[in-house]
Amino acid sequence: MRPTEFKSFKAHVAMMLRDLPRGVTADLSDVAVAYWNGTQVVGAYLRDNGRLDEDFDFDENAWGVWRDDFLAWFDAPRFSERADLKAAFVAGVMPPSAHGGLWPRAL
Repeated sequence: MRPTEFKSFKAHVAMMLRDLPRGVTADLSDVAVAYWNGTQVVGAYLRDNGRLDEDFDFDENAWGVWRDDFLAWFDAPRFSERADLKAAFVAGVMPPSAHGGLWPRAL
């Protein structure tokens, strides 16, 4: 059933991402993705080259801005393995509890 509120959408994204390898993102829109950091879903912006830029709060505000994109993703989920995200986890520069703007730009 298609979610009508952010809480159920986020729970669905979390369920899917938890079962995927680290470094995989849910490609929610052309400019926003989400990933599982080991404890929660984190939103991240994409740079023009498709690499991760910085984290954003995956919350009701994001839902308000990208609701249509998020629901389109829900209807046809897309995922990508991101080398930069995987490298951050492997290198240990992104602790599993990192969230909210702590993306390691140095990679």
